[in-house]
Amino acid sequence: MLKKSFLWLLALPFFSCNHNYKLNLLVSEEDERVMTKIANDINTHSRFDISVTSKDSLTEVAAIESLLDNEYEITTVDNTLDYHGSKKDLRTVIPFFHEVLVVASRHELSQKEIDSLIHTGNYMILTKEVDELAFFERMIPNFTGDSTINYRLEPHYDLRNDFQKYDLLMFFSALENYELGRLLFDKEAYIYSLDHEETYGKGSFIEGFCQAYKKTTPYIISRYAFGITMENPVYTLAVHELLMTTSDVPKKVIFDLIETIHQHHIVPIFESSNSYTFEVNHQDINLSFPFHGGTINYLERDKPSFIERYSEFMGFILSVFIVLFGLSASFKANMNQRKKDRMDLYYQELLDLKDNLEDTSTKDLSDNLKRMQKIVFDLLIKEKLSANNEFVIFMMLWDELHHELMKRQGAKI
Repeated sequence: MLKKSFLWLLALPFFSCNHNYKLNLLVSEEDERVMTKIANDINTHSRFDISVTSKDSLTEVAAIESLLDNEYEITTVDNTLDYHGSKKDLRTVIPFFHEVLVVASRHELSQKEIDSLIHTGNYMILTKEVDELAFFERMIPNFTGDSTINYRLEPHYDLRNDFQKYDLLMFFSALENYELGRLLFDKEAYIYSLDHEETYGKGSFIEGFCQAYKKTTPYIISRYAFGITMENPVYTLAVHELLMTTSDVPKKVIFDLIETIHQHHIVPIFESSNSYTFEVNHQDINLSFPFHGGTINYLERDKPSFIERYSEFMGFILSVFIVLFGLSASFKANMNQRKKDRMDLYYQELLDLKDNLEDTSTKDLSDNLKRMQKIVFDLLIKEKLSANNEFVIFMMLWDELHHELMKRQGAKI
């Protein structure tokens, strides 16, 4: 990964000069058509040069490992994928609304019959790999009360044949599944809502399940899906198919990629569709892989800076600080003046004692000097006086009078 990061750093200035980001996109054969269209739209409206490679029977685990092996820069996987390998270098570029749950049968059935088939285990889940079953392992027990699920691994879905074998099929599909559309059009298959239509929007099973399992979301398949016009919309749920990359792809590349998708409406994830928009609801998605740094930068592109967000509060704090500083300075000046005035009193008392030195007895002189020394030092300890110039002058004058006292006491001896 370190080597690849270094190569990206070397290549990024080259890309910038030539207005060209080269990315290799790996997809399954079933997704090639829609992903090629998306890639071409991105290339047309930007400086990206995305080439699409499809592989037959590509599993999502294999797609992820191709990223980690530096064979491709981007790929797509379902958000419900239960990937057991290390995720530390895997990042989500952006989530698509791409795969919807299809509940279908070769028979015309009522909603009650659909519920009964699931409840009794008379269904078959189609999947390409066991790691994609996490969703069904959560959903099916709500109907059956049993953790056992019926599934079949198929590298290619042979829907026409599977409809003949099973009374009810469940699988995830893109809305561009024209094979399914042909079967629905020819009345060889019928698609059903997972939930009762009259409960949708009123605390239905779909809504409760998606609220508990936020890797899914309620979804209405419109009448215009699978390349045909259906008789009625279908109430089901969707999983977010994630456009994946690795953490060493530069943030600027991913930022520009999402900006192109957003500004040119290439994928309708930013628009109101089935009560979901990426920018508004992205925090509600329980992602299997964290967002890439470039995605986070794009989501926060209009977010005010720290100073902008807190300018009013910081202004208020500054005003309070200025007021408090002014009050503190005024209080300190007042305290200093009071200390000076207090020292002046004792300074003046020494001056008076000096002026009347000849008329003052030795005992009175000694008592006054001891008294004044004790008072001044007590006030100094209590910080009611300051050891400043006034204090120094006081002590010099006190020493002068104390020296005179010593002379008198020496003369008597």
